[in-house]
Amino acid sequence: MNYKKAVLHISEQTNLPENQSWWLLESITQKSRAALIATDYELLELEEKQLDEAIHEIAVKSKPLAYILGWVPFLDLEILVKTPILIPRPETEEWVHQVITMMNKQAEKEQDQFTILDIGSGSGCIALSLAQAFPLAQIYGVDINPQALELARTNAIKNDIKNVTFIESDLFTKIPLNLKFDLIVSNPPYIDPAVKLDASVTSWEDHGALFANNAGLSIIEQIITQAPNHLKKNNELEYQLVIEIDSTQGQIVEELYSSSKFKTIKIRKDQFDRDRTVWANSK
Repeated sequence: MNYKKAVLHISEQTNLPENQSWWLLESITQKSRAALIATDYELLELEEKQLDEAIHEIAVKSKPLAYILGWVPFLDLEILVKTPILIPRPETEEWVHQVITMMNKQAEKEQDQFTILDIGSGSGCIALSLAQAFPLAQIYGVDINPQALELARTNAIKNDIKNVTFIESDLFTKIPLNLKFDLIVSNPPYIDPAVKLDASVTSWEDHGALFANNAGLSIIEQIITQAPNHLKKNNELEYQLVIEIDSTQGQIVEELYSSSKFKTIKIRKDQFDRDRTVWANSK
């Protein structure tokens, strides 16, 4: 099978976007898109078999492409993924880049020596991206799922990142009160259990990392309530707490903050113009 027919075949059988069809083909052939085109590549018999198996997994079993390939790009990292640990999303990648931009404004003054906590680390994509961006910083990532922590530690080794520590903890429970942070970030479970998601999500990804009680707000509320006890008082960063939220939760999360110790609150939209993160500071 010619590479052109292969890309078309993937798209027709799986409804994957063209860029993801190319990604699958590049992974199977171990050749770049440019190399496939330049050589007018013909798939080997084994590669055709592997392609058909992958298409079956996607079309029949609703298996996400990321789990088939075993990794996703996230900013400058290659993040290994495996079911049921949550697959990093582009929306998360976007706001992590915004956090790095904010911190860069203060980095020279602080000599990059930030202390940062990532709650609900999962694959480690957020903590590791911040650790890579600020090699003198000390990053902590917590998760209640030991499988997630094992994967996060593997990703730290794969990406040669040493300034991050992963801890098994239910939110702040295993964090010493004398350990204070410049910044706390989190992509917590925030989906209302009543919401029906596609089988490619619910059949493969950890429900505990997706859904939260109280219309998806229970974990967010706990973080907002407890975070001030773990933040440095003389913080110079523009924002001290960044939480990813569902696009429907902006107003109600703002109301949760109104009864907290945080004073400065900002809702930021993602690239699709949907409420995506809440940024807060106690100043």
